[in-house]
This record gives sequence, structure tokens and C-alpha cells, in this order.
Amino acid sequence: MRRVCLVPRGGHLEDPQVDCLPMEEEVWERGYTLVIDEVKRGLLQDFWRNYYGASAEMAMSGNRLMELRKDIMAITPDCLGEPAVFQFLVQLTRMCVRAYSQQGTLQVVAE
Repeated sequence: MRRVCLVPRGGHLEDPQVDCLPMEEEVWERGYTLVIDEVKRGLLQDFWRNYYGASAEMAMSGNRLMELRKDIMAITPDCLGEPAVFQFLVQLTRMCVRAYSQQGTLQVVAE
């Protein structure tokens, strides 16, 4: 499983108050073609490209969060036929906005 965790400014990934969004493998698989084939090269493609191992882990903060949000907003209408992918992207967009407003970091963890 892969998780996207919102780490508050000055916080740590291991802190109990860290909010995490799970990304099930099925969501990744169902959205892969939509994201990789349809999206111009950007942060969302970088995020979606790998599911396992160290290559699937990344951290985003500051303006990169808004860049990721912009990429998500561009692809979301194409995902309406994949409800689980659509729902994940909506939740990820919300996390981007929260992390940006709190000056936090989104930390992607692959387990």
C-alpha cells in the first residue's frame, strides 16, 4: 500500500496527528493509463508513475503542492468513469490545499 501523509510544519511523519490518505493498488492501476497517457509531463505523472519501493516515495511542499493540484484539476473530468480514482484525486486535491495553507508537506510513503 501507498500512503500520502500530510506532515504539519515542524512535524514528523511518525507523529500521531499526521493525516494519511491510503492509495490502494487498484486505484493506482485503474488510473495509470488516464494519468500517464493523458497528462502532460508534470508532478501528477511523477506521483503516479511508480507504486512500489523507494522510487514511489516523494515529498512535496510550497508551490509544488499547487502545481500538483493544478495537474489533478486538469485530469479530474477524465476520471468520472473511474469513481475510485476520481474520489482519490478529489481527496488528494484537498490534502494539497490543506498542506499549502498550513505550510506543511505531503509525504508519499510506499509500504
